[in-house]
Order: sequence, then C-alpha cells, then structure tokens
Amino acid sequence: MTTPARAGQFTGATDNAAKGGLFTDSKIDGIPDLVAADVASAQTSADTATTQAATATTQATTATTKATEAAASATAAASSATAAATSATNAASSATTASNAVSSVNTNATNAATSETNAATSATNAAASASTASTQATNATTQANSALSSASAANTSASNASTSATNASNSASAAATSASNAATSYDNFDDRYLGAKSSNPSADNDGDSLITGALYFNNTSGMKAYNGSAWEDLKPTTAEQNNINSLAGILDGTKTYAVTVTNPGSGNVFVLDGVNAPALTLVKGFTYTFDVSNGTVGGHPLAFKDSGGNAYTTGVTVSGSAGNAGATVVLAIPKTGTMPARYYCTAHGNAMGNTITVEENDIATVASISTEIGEVAAIDSNVTTVAGNNSNVTTVAGISGNVTSVAGVAANVTTVAGIASNVTTVATNNSNVSTVAGSISNVNTAAGSIGNINTTAGAISNVNTVASNITDVNTFANRYRIQSGEPSSSLDEGDLVFDSATGVKVLKYYNGSAWVEVAANTKGIGNGNVAEFTTGVADDDFLRISGTKVEGRSASEVLTDIGGTTATAAADEATALAIALG
Repeated sequence: MTTPARAGQFTGATDNAAKGGLFTDSKIDGIPDLVAADVASAQTSADTATTQAATATTQATTATTKATEAAASATAAASSATAAATSATNAASSATTASNAVSSVNTNATNAATSETNAATSATNAAASASTASTQATNATTQANSALSSASAANTSASNASTSATNASNSASAAATSASNAATSYDNFDDRYLGAKSSNPSADNDGDSLITGALYFNNTSGMKAYNGSAWEDLKPTTAEQNNINSLAGILDGTKTYAVTVTNPGSGNVFVLDGVNAPALTLVKGFTYTFDVSNGTVGGHPLAFKDSGGNAYTTGVTVSGSAGNAGATVVLAIPKTGTMPARYYCTAHGNAMGNTITVEENDIATVASISTEIGEVAAIDSNVTTVAGNNSNVTTVAGISGNVTSVAGVAANVTTVAGIASNVTTVATNNSNVSTVAGSISNVNTAAGSIGNINTTAGAISNVNTVASNITDVNTFANRYRIQSGEPSSSLDEGDLVFDSATGVKVLKYYNGSAWVEVAANTKGIGNGNVAEFTTGVADDDFLRISGTKVEGRSASEVLTDIGGTTATAAADEATALAIALG
C-alpha cells in the first residue's frame, strides 16, 4: 500500500515493498505521536531561547545607555560643583573689595554697595549651583542603580536563553532517540508479522532469516506460524475440527448423524457419518438427530427397539419421509426408565442397524459436583501430596473394608476430629500408647470396673493430691507393712508392721535393732483410769491431783489454792484504795 507523507514524518531505508515490506515507498508511517511531540517541544524551546537571547541583548543595550547617562549626570554635577566653587570665590573677592572700600567711604560708597550686592548674588548662585549639583548627583546614583538592574536582568535573560537552548538540544536528542526507537520497534514488528502472502516465505521482509514465532496471513489457508523449522496452520485440521464439533455437541447435549444406505455385499446397511452400521454409545439426557433426507434412505424407515425387542418410541420424533429433503428422526434419551437398545429398518429388520448402549452423563455428573471439584482444586497441593504417596493410597484401597467400617462410624470420626489436639497429644506419646496396648488385658479389666474408675474420676482432686505426694506414698509403703511374720529387709527405725501370723496379730515397731510389740495402754484417763468417789465430793466440785492422790475441791477452796480473791472482796479492796488515795 502507499502511505502519504505528513509533517514530521521520518523516513528509512528498510521495510519497503522492493524488499517484501508492507510499504511501496521508504517512508515509515505511524511513528508514535510521542516523537512529534518531542520535535514540537524542541522547536518551542529553541524559539524561546532565541526570544530570550534577543531580550538579553536589548536589556544589555539599555544598561549601557543608562550607564552613559549616569556618567553624563555625574560630569554635570561636577561642573555645577566647580561653578559653585567659582561663585563662592567671586563672592569672597567681592567681600574683600567691599572691605577695602570702607576706608574710602566717601569715594567708594557706591562701589562698595554694588560689590556687596554682587557678592550676595554670587552666594545665591553658588547655593543654587550646589543644589543642582546635589540633585544631579542623586540622579546619577539612581541611573547607575538602574543600569546595574538592567545589567542583572540582561545576565538572567542570557542565562535563561542558555537553559532554553540546552532544553531545546535535549528535546531534539530525545526526539531523535524516540524516532530511532520507533524505527527499531517497527522493524522488529515487521520481522514478526510478515503481512499477507500467497505462499510460505523463506525469509523475513528484510531478507533475513525467519525467527521462531513469526506470523503471516496465507491468502488461501489463513494465519500461519513459523515453529523454527516449518510453517504451521493456526486453525485446526478437518479431523481436529470434527472432534471439536463432536465435543461441542457433547457439551451441548446434542449430536446429528448423517444417514445414508449402502450395500457392502452382504445386504443393505445404514451408514452413520460414513461408518457402516456402527454400534452406538449414547448418553442419558442427550438428544440425537438422525438426518435421513439422503435419497438412498428412501424405503428404509429408521426406528428403535428396547432390550426386549419391543418397538421403542419414548422420546422419538419423526419428521418428514425418509429419503426426502428435511426428513429427520430425533431420539431424546431419557435420564431414567427404559432405554433404547437397537436401531433398525422397519422394512428390512435388524441387519441394517446395530446395538445401542446407553451410559450415564458423566459431564452432568461432574457438573453436579462442581462445588466439590472447586474444594479439591483449592487443596491441589494436598492432592499432589497424595499423588506422591500413591503406594499408601494403594494400601488404603487394599483395606477398603476397614475404610467402610470407619465410614459407618462417621459420627465418632467427627467427634475425634473435634478433639484433634488430644489426638495429637496421644500421638506424641505413642510409646505410652504402645505400652497400654501391650497390657490390653489390664485395660479390659479396668473397663470391667468402670464404676470404680468413675468413682475415682469423681474424686480426681484427691487422686491429684496423692499424685503430687507420690514420693511420700511410696515411702509409706516401705514404712508400714502387713504380713505374716516380721520383715527382715528395708528396715528403718520407726517402721511399722502388722504381724498377721496366726495366733499373733499384733502391731509392732522397729526400734533400730529389733521389732517390738506395741502394747495396749493401760494407764491414763483414756483407759478408764479415773478415780471414782462415792463420798467427799459434791456436784460441780473441782479435782486436785496431789502426787498420786485425787481429791475434790469446792470453788472457794480452788480460789484459795490459787491465791485468788472473790469479786466482793476485790470490790471492797478497790473502794478502800480509792478512799486512801482520796
């Protein structure tokens, strides 16, 4: 194709039609707008630099002019100052003349007056000249400052002009780089998509070797890609397209068979999609259309039977007459109930057809568990882990009966799952579990006494107390024993034993060298050794023990015994003391 040139267009020597490119001239059209923007920016920056340079020149000239004016004003001020000085000198001279004329009053009075007037005038002129000189000096200072400001502005403008020039240069460089990059990008694209061609190219549009992944549009067969050694069609082959169509029909739940009739030598048969009397495998819930419009099918009505050989008409719709345009037989397979088992010709029998097998709709089954599939997909790493342990999976499959048993106690499994932390604790103590397993008879015995175990559990705080003092409990087992006869080992002073030997049955203690019987105490109040008095003791008396004697004492006697006093006597004593202190 021919592409018109446009403002800012770049040209190059590659990718032209003479070398197999897409363009008839050497212009590269379509360079990104960014390049044009960079060029415009560079031009603007250059124009700005020129303007600012001109401004700097003008301001420099103004500064020079004002400096010259300042110098002139300074010169005028100096001249005025000189004139003032001259006038002052003249005034002084006139004053002197006036003084000299005083002595000749009569003759020079007029001259003196005139000279005095001249002196005053000269003084006034001198003052005016001095004022003018001061004003001109101020003007010179102002103009000099203005000149300095203009010079500074000129320097700033010159600096701005230099910066703008630099920016213009940078923008021009960026524009050149963008143009180069655009040209490179286009050349790379042109090497990857070669355009429309009538046959497979052996080189790219620049005459260079083809790169893997290059594309071109074949005018006959469509898009092709280069695989590194040959060109391949990107569209499926006829066989692949047929498979795609079949899959699409399966996913859609429909399929159409093109039906004809042929005689392979053994008699007429139905031909379905080019295959002589094939056995069919159909899917529950799917709909199948048999196109019987081909002229060869005339006189051969297609129908179905069930497994008992009976005519099958459920879900069957016949449209038109076999052998005529638009004629079809539609079979909608039910999801449940009696299924078709054969297709045949109602005029010539079973030999023209074959069997039909109906299977479950696996796609529908999968779709119905899409949620579960999603859950499995979410744990795909676990699935991979299981796949890596397929030997274990095989082992589990070999004990499927046990798995079924576990499934039968799913509620228990759920309970165990709810105490997973406890299960983990048990797992970390598997050696103890093994020990328990080795004593399973004891466990069974304990199970037979579960009432006692429950009782123990109800007093677990006591059990814990014993457990926390187990050392003392074990020590007590060695300190107190019950046996027939006296122990002869593990003896410590203070040990106890109940000798249960026949005829003995006494408690003994070990004194460090021998076992000594613990005799019954026959002394003291605890054993009924309390004196009984029938006379000499009144009710509510106290008892006094004196040596081995016990005698009754009244309250007053006990008071005397302990050196006490009565309340009345104590009150009298307190009163007497108060009077004495009085």
